[in-house]
Amino acid sequence: MSNITHPSANSDEYAEVLNDLRRLSTGMLLAFRLAAGKRLLDHFYDGQIAVYRSQHPAKDSSFAQFSQTCRQELADIGLSPSLARQCIVAHITWQLLPPAVRDQLLLSHVVELGRVGDPSARARLAMDTTLNRWNVEQLKDAIDRQSAGTYYDTDAQRAGTQPPPAKPEAKQPFQAGRLVTQLQKASAELGEWQAAWRSIDASKLRGPQRTKLADALQALKAKVAELEAELANGDEE
Repeated sequence: MSNITHPSANSDEYAEVLNDLRRLSTGMLLAFRLAAGKRLLDHFYDGQIAVYRSQHPAKDSSFAQFSQTCRQELADIGLSPSLARQCIVAHITWQLLPPAVRDQLLLSHVVELGRVGDPSARARLAMDTTLNRWNVEQLKDAIDRQSAGTYYDTDAQRAGTQPPPAKPEAKQPFQAGRLVTQLQKASAELGEWQAAWRSIDASKLRGPQRTKLADALQALKAKVAELEAELANGDEE
């Protein structure tokens, strides 16, 4: 009898081999793109990252000519001009990443991290990608947040990103006209409290309640007296 496994509707039994194939595909693709990027950087930019990143108008002329002249040949080996350039970016980014995280990143992660110019931010995002097991979309979101100045990871053991704590709003200084209006409102509210007070039976107030009320009235009178004195001093000046 043949030992060939028959097709099954349930793919769980193939999980181990599928995971191995995914790892092989990911590793081989990343290795190929990184090696291709290194070869292109060496040939067209003397292997120098600074030359590739320079703003000199002629820096890309030879690479552009190569990409156009060999477009079909590049396609035959799975590269387009844009993918060839992406290989260079991936190789450069790979060199600048912390060694501890390199083997845990996918090619798509490395390409996205190439968008981050700040070395410390790039290293942090790479570490958070491995700790949180972000897919490329989650990393892209974190990079966009970083660019907008809102990226913040409160817990490295939780997946996703959280925005930074909201900054307390600075209190705006009072303007004289606004302050006078608020004091007028406070005076009107005091009149309403007075009317409410007259509507209750004050004889039913307990001792502690009477004490609190007396203290509140004394504090109010003291504050009013201070305001009146400051106003009078202002008139004299």
